[in-house]
Amino acid sequence: MAKAHTLTDNFNDNSPDGSKWGFYGPIQEVNRRLEIRPPGNLAQYGGYKSAATHDLTNSSAHVEVVQTLLSGATNFMAIQDDTHQVFFNAAGGVLTCSAYVVNNGVFSGFSQSVSYDPEGHRWWRLREVNGVLHWEVSADGQDWNALLSKPTPINLTNVTLHLQAGTDTKLAYPGIAIFDSFNTPGPREPRRVEERRLSALATREKAAQLAASRPHPEHHNNNDEVNYPDRPFIGNYSKSLRHDSLGDPEPISYGTLLRALESRDPGDFEEILLAPNAVKLTNPQAGLAFDVEGPDAQAVTQPPAPRFDSRQTAAEMGELYWMALARDVHFANYASEAAIAGSVLERAIRSLNTEFPQFGGTAPVTVQNLFRGIFPGEQVGPYVSQFLWKGNVDPRKPDTLGRDADEGFITYGSQYIDQRQWTVKAATDYLTQFPDWLAVQNGRDDRGKDQIDPTRRFIRNLRDGANYVHFDQVVNAYWNAAFLLLSEPRGNQLMGAGSGRPQVDKEFPCDQGNPYDPPGTAGDSRTQSGFTTFGPVHLLQLLIEVAGRAGRAVWWQKWGVHRRLRPEEYGGRVDNHLTGRRTYPLDSCILTSLSTGLLSTYFSERYGSFLLPQAYSEGAPSHPAYGAGHATISGACATLLKAWFDESAPIENAVIPNLDGTALVAYGGTDAGQMTVGGELNKLAGNISLFRNAAGVHWRSDHTESILLGERVAIQLLREMSLTFNEDDAFFQFTRFDGITVRIANGRVEPVV
Repeated sequence: MAKAHTLTDNFNDNSPDGSKWGFYGPIQEVNRRLEIRPPGNLAQYGGYKSAATHDLTNSSAHVEVVQTLLSGATNFMAIQDDTHQVFFNAAGGVLTCSAYVVNNGVFSGFSQSVSYDPEGHRWWRLREVNGVLHWEVSADGQDWNALLSKPTPINLTNVTLHLQAGTDTKLAYPGIAIFDSFNTPGPREPRRVEERRLSALATREKAAQLAASRPHPEHHNNNDEVNYPDRPFIGNYSKSLRHDSLGDPEPISYGTLLRALESRDPGDFEEILLAPNAVKLTNPQAGLAFDVEGPDAQAVTQPPAPRFDSRQTAAEMGELYWMALARDVHFANYASEAAIAGSVLERAIRSLNTEFPQFGGTAPVTVQNLFRGIFPGEQVGPYVSQFLWKGNVDPRKPDTLGRDADEGFITYGSQYIDQRQWTVKAATDYLTQFPDWLAVQNGRDDRGKDQIDPTRRFIRNLRDGANYVHFDQVVNAYWNAAFLLLSEPRGNQLMGAGSGRPQVDKEFPCDQGNPYDPPGTAGDSRTQSGFTTFGPVHLLQLLIEVAGRAGRAVWWQKWGVHRRLRPEEYGGRVDNHLTGRRTYPLDSCILTSLSTGLLSTYFSERYGSFLLPQAYSEGAPSHPAYGAGHATISGACATLLKAWFDESAPIENAVIPNLDGTALVAYGGTDAGQMTVGGELNKLAGNISLFRNAAGVHWRSDHTESILLGERVAIQLLREMSLTFNEDDAFFQFTRFDGITVRIANGRVEPVV
């Protein structure tokens, strides 16, 4: 019997080795590693099982765990039979070392759990020596630490070795598990040095060492640039480059873009072959810039986007067609509209549940979760976050001009922001005719043709939301939320009469780790208040800082890694295919729905084509889809606001717009009492991101993965910043988008148990 350590695989051949492994479920060897992608809304596992049994006695087996599932279980196991197993399991922020042993119906196993540290627990090893089994972990695959050591609990002379990930329940988005280096070396960069606080130089050195000790990940895309050799680059972004008569990218033009991205020579970027008079490409060198605080733009990454020919991409496109059709439905009318058989919303819900179940949202789709995000709080209360509707209470101001929150004015010092916006006229969509679509692919500049509604309105539907994120700089919404949270006086969050003093008697306390606030707590200073540290200036600084760093990180993903096509471009391929101009490897679910299914009621009769109707006259901007800039910056800014304020504080007296969007009225939903600061900040991030989907310019997976990318940037920025404070015992604590609460202090991130 071969020893366990003799089974080796670095996965570099990008193909399952049948002589070593049996495999099952949604697995792929790609990018020189093993990826397991459990599908959304299905309970399923996938993985590798050694083709032969091995002897683990006086031997070992180890694997590099690059990434665990966002939700669900990630396992490394040695199995004797169904009732005799030893394994590692990572789930819910916890790493568990276990033995499952049942003899004659009697369980005699055991387990031990620790908070899972993706960096410190990157390597897992099962090692048996002289009758003792060790569950060991390592940060670099060289220096190992035993989490658990026990007398060998099962017969290890004849076991199969397993790498596995999946879920027992249906989840909207389980995530991706990634394994590498099975019984092969994979040294990593050393971890950061011990903390030093002796001087400003030492602090900078410490922060730099912390940043340098984080290993830069490998960046991998979905290989669509080489997946379709007979249709080069059909799955990639190419707006403003040169195209053929059907809108497919010209290989030579696309090649000049790749040359510039590969060489990183500024001169090569000036030599990219654009179409004549085309709109310029947006900032392709941004991800090459360096930052001196927070993570380097290339120190965080995203998993490969779904392939052009995948069912997930087609299902996401199905959701985008329905969002386009529903742009003018008032959010307050969703329930009544969905109750009408044959209405757009009734058909949308039925279609997403039956035709497009892998679109990436919560299943089953209901009127309450339709077109919403999947993170905590996003499906509670109205569709739109209160931070996009409500204003501040200020008892000093005249009635109708900011005294009450339902007037919609946010206090900006002695000025204000009106939550009403100049929106656009209903039933106005763009790029639905092929000649216009083709001209815009070739860079025609159609910006500035928006048909403005002469009445200012609160956001009341997807079209209004899409308009909001058309002209913003993303951080706008988070500065607004910050000013609202900083300024609201104690009271009922609605009426100015009887409330406290704005900016003095605070309704929304800061997080417990703030050394100056909330007053009266054990950590509250007796003699000081915060301003440029742990005060309003500090918060506003953080929001704009993290916006730039998150933006550069996602711009590297856009241009340097993925170059994913926009939904607008995919719609052109669909239109070409269904009209017989050219065929593409498109998944059948989108073609069937458009030709004979639920979408066929509207396409192509209503628009004269199968193109995705765009909310913006120019369509998508001149940069790739994945990751999403709005989503990444939103994930980062929402994370900072959750780290700053008490997330559990209730949002009271919620409001919604009236039917014409000119005023705010009380929200009467039964879940009004469940709304919190943290939930509404998560919802705000979802709104700012998904409103871009409603415009037709982003995919659902752009949104989901980019929110998480922004969160990672914010966490690393806070890690470094936490090294710099003079205040004793200050920390940041918040709930991540995966529902796990963490605390950041002294350069460390630790789960709060």
